[in-house]
Amino acid sequence: MMKNIISNTATVADTVSFELLGADLGSDLESAIQTALTAGVIFPKGSSPLSIFRETLAGTIQGIETHHRGPLFQEFLLKGPYEDRGTIPTELIDNRLSDAEVASVITFIYSHMVNCFKGAVAELLAVKACVGLLKQLQRESELPANALLYVGDVVGVHRPRGKGLLKGADLYVLVDAHRPNVVPGILVAGVVEVKSYFSSSRRLREQLDRHIRRSKEGLRVSGRDYAGGHVRVGFGPNLRILRIAVLPSKWRLPQTFRFEKSAHGRLLDVDSGVPPHSDNEIIMTGDDEWRITLRWSKEALAEAAYEMTFWYMEKVGELIYSHRRPKGWEEMSAGEAGRNATKMMLYYALLRCGTTRETQRAIALYNTYGFSYALGMNYRNAEGRREVLWPRDLDEIMSDGKTKCGCRLF
Repeated sequence: MMKNIISNTATVADTVSFELLGADLGSDLESAIQTALTAGVIFPKGSSPLSIFRETLAGTIQGIETHHRGPLFQEFLLKGPYEDRGTIPTELIDNRLSDAEVASVITFIYSHMVNCFKGAVAELLAVKACVGLLKQLQRESELPANALLYVGDVVGVHRPRGKGLLKGADLYVLVDAHRPNVVPGILVAGVVEVKSYFSSSRRLREQLDRHIRRSKEGLRVSGRDYAGGHVRVGFGPNLRILRIAVLPSKWRLPQTFRFEKSAHGRLLDVDSGVPPHSDNEIIMTGDDEWRITLRWSKEALAEAAYEMTFWYMEKVGELIYSHRRPKGWEEMSAGEAGRNATKMMLYYALLRCGTTRETQRAIALYNTYGFSYALGMNYRNAEGRREVLWPRDLDEIMSDGKTKCGCRLF
């Protein structure tokens, strides 16, 4: 198994801007972070919207790199699956991934990598909405005026036994309870759970309650440890605590598209999704319980996450091929080789899938990276299963609403 080749994730993250997310979502995210900074929100690292975005990406990439499947993913781009059906020839066994390894990588990309990027974007968007809610409650004297919002890894949870920290809530509402001549303490005034997918109210409540219980074991806040006895949970005489759940909205991306001619042939142009609402929705669902619905939808967040994942895969491929290109690729730049390797290996993976579930995931990745999330993820046959998408299929859909084989966009 090869070692991780990305030794400095910050360097890779420093190559991106908000444009990676598209004009509208990128602008919204930049605005959200700036609003949070102005309100005094505490982030793990960074002092500007762009630096915070890049630090968040660096942390996400580091999580991917340190995952036990991280090195295998890099081997997927370097060695790849066997490029045909049937038994892998004996002389190629050591130079290709096994079918089990290919299935593992596809699951890793589809489930873990995409979800990591999607969750990172949702969490940053949620900060602005939470700031708005907290300011409203402070104006109404329903929350201490000195309560602040803490994001992500700024807060860690002490383990009941042993060393190390547990991941806590996505966001915390905390009050510095320090008083002169008294051991410093911290007050937990609220916890926030952010989802980039839909979740039931019961499940969200269970997770929020678990975060509250765990905080009583002790917290590490901005590098300072507070033992359990110095963590107060709840504010006011009734020890109130805010429970805030943040979810995406449900609108779908448009599936309208066209081909435009260029000097390099036909280019696919897919319409971008625009939120139907100008702001997030904030609803009180119980005593000190709130649900925030982001103006950005589950599909829009997924689209952004796939773009970010493909960008990351390109960067890994670029580093793999920075010194030497495979035969036939000599004229390509390292970046072009990385992009080419990504799509090529995903196509070969289609040939090696052993189960329907593996095949459907591989098709979803291949289609999405080639034709956009809105089209690639939703191109299915009459039975509702995904099929490999080709440009000619889109021609037939534009003409008749479906292909000659009965596939269409669902």
